[in-house]
Amino acid sequence: MVSYNVYFSPRDGTPVEELIAQVHRFMATQVAGNRAVAYRILKMNNKTSFSELPDFHLIVDYESEEDLKAAFGKMSGEYTKKPHSPLMSMVGDFKVSFSVDETVQPAEPIS
Repeated sequence: MVSYNVYFSPRDGTPVEELIAQVHRFMATQVAGNRAVAYRILKMNNKTSFSELPDFHLIVDYESEEDLKAAFGKMSGEYTKKPHSPLMSMVGDFKVSFSVDETVQPAEPIS
């Protein structure tokens, strides 16, 4: 599993509910037709020692690096269109990263 991680906060004056609804609208297009297999939105409720961390974390999962690259290739001409462009106008702080799932299968339980 490969994930695209987006850390974001609402732009000043943007209601959080509207922003999150727009993220869901956008992600529906990515799951339905652009290779994303799942996504989740996490609200940062305890930033502890990382106060600069944006308020939300969107994790978009892809089966493979190839799927992620293909999805980004398809999006290259889509950034100025709905539902992506309205979303970007609602976001203030915005950071991205990529991650790979390195989960190791658990050992058999000890009897």
